[in-house]
Amino acid sequence: MATSPCSSSGVSSSSSSGLGADAGLEIRTRSVEQTLVPLVSQITTLINHKDKPKRSDKTLQAIQRVGQAVNLAVGRFVTVGEAIANENHELKEEMNVACIEARRAGETIAQLTDVAGLDHPESDSHITIFTDKTGVVKAARLLLSSVTKVLVLADRIVIKQIITSRNKVLATMEQLEKVSSFQEFVQIFSQFGNEMVEFAHLTGDRQNDLKDEKKKARMAASRAVLEKCTMMLLTASKTCLRHPDCESARINKDGVFHRMRLALEQVIEIVTDSRPNGENEMAPISIYSGIKEFKNKVEGLRENLYFLSKENLSTMLEVVLEHTEDFTDSAYTSHEHREHILELSKQAKMELEQLVSVWMQAQNQKTKDLMEDLEVAILKMCQCMNELKREVHSAATSLAADLLKYHTDHMVLKALKITGVEGNLEAVAEYTCKLSEQKEQLVEMCRLLRHVSGTEPLEITCIHAEDTFQVTGPQIISAAETLALHPSSKIAKENLEVFCEAWESQLSDMSMLLREINDVFEGRRGKNAMY
Repeated sequence: MATSPCSSSGVSSSSSSGLGADAGLEIRTRSVEQTLVPLVSQITTLINHKDKPKRSDKTLQAIQRVGQAVNLAVGRFVTVGEAIANENHELKEEMNVACIEARRAGETIAQLTDVAGLDHPESDSHITIFTDKTGVVKAARLLLSSVTKVLVLADRIVIKQIITSRNKVLATMEQLEKVSSFQEFVQIFSQFGNEMVEFAHLTGDRQNDLKDEKKKARMAASRAVLEKCTMMLLTASKTCLRHPDCESARINKDGVFHRMRLALEQVIEIVTDSRPNGENEMAPISIYSGIKEFKNKVEGLRENLYFLSKENLSTMLEVVLEHTEDFTDSAYTSHEHREHILELSKQAKMELEQLVSVWMQAQNQKTKDLMEDLEVAILKMCQCMNELKREVHSAATSLAADLLKYHTDHMVLKALKITGVEGNLEAVAEYTCKLSEQKEQLVEMCRLLRHVSGTEPLEITCIHAEDTFQVTGPQIISAAETLALHPSSKIAKENLEVFCEAWESQLSDMSMLLREINDVFEGRRGKNAMY
């Protein structure tokens, strides 16, 4: 049994044999799952053998070998767990209890499977896997539960390492915010860089180990923010040190520090599986997921006419149609798309009325003709929803393609750089207005794309992109204003370049995201597709 307790996490798993780990534990990482798989497999072999009528010498030897292998593997595993306990006093008591339970269960399984040398292993004179059938199941359950506890406790240490690393980064950030000399800043930033590298390694390993694709996507988004903000923090801080009385430089720097703190906080929320102040994470429902859920309920009427009420179905459709208003109310949706979405929304209401009418009749009188009418109503309802889905997809992706093509030349950014170096405050003000307009377009594009992204990880990527445009736009403006006020400042010029590059990079990322969304729609990607 391969064990790596230091890289694992939280547990609720069961095998086909009905063996389950502790119901209060939930497996959240792949490494725990992979550590448990061979153990579950070996124990399942034993459980299945206890009821087999044929017991040749070869079979008995095989059972004994598996039992001994389980016991030896558990012994090695427990030795690692005990070493971890000795190094981490806050977990020592819990870890030792789990290790004792695991060792005891492993020894019990070894005793019950010690059958190879017995002439009559099913005789009552010997307690074996064949005479004490419930004993081996109890021992197996205890073993899985205790091994899982050891893994989860070991995983707390990984989480603790990430939290400790985050706390170091936060403490150094506070020092960086307060420095007043270049020399002091360079020294502290060097330390900050090393701490960020350590944090990136720890969180990268954790991201790869997470089972939940949604959490994995959120972690990837937070880590991307931290990576990009590190360079921004450097240039924004240097600009502030060079121009300490410049309000726009201070605003620019404060924005970077604030964003980094939010990203660090989100990483810890994901790692500890918690929300601040006990809040529940309520992600807005997308049109795609709403249509999918609605269609599942409609198609479920084929199997059961009574499993939901007509009010529930009507409410579900209302929610989907409310979300289509994001498209019909948008200034960036074409007239043609808007008209088609409104027509399909009206048609969907009519199809639902017809479906409910036939459905209510079928509940009272289940005749062949009525069931055929119900099937037709179900098909028409689903077809209408598919057409609505196709229309909103077309509206969002065509808008995105047009905007990305239009903004690919980065004319506004180039103009800001030129007018900033010229010290032309009036021209900078004019182009910052244009950048604000561009930002609103791109934010709206991200909101509409989220509705049609097709998978939760891609939805999260759309939300991350929206946040990036919302934050980076004003930061470019404050950096451009600083340069216009200090046109000969090399560091102010470099700072503006860094923020402009972040904007250009996000636009480039949007092109790849758009391809991913189209691939999911066309069926070229699975349900867990993640940009």
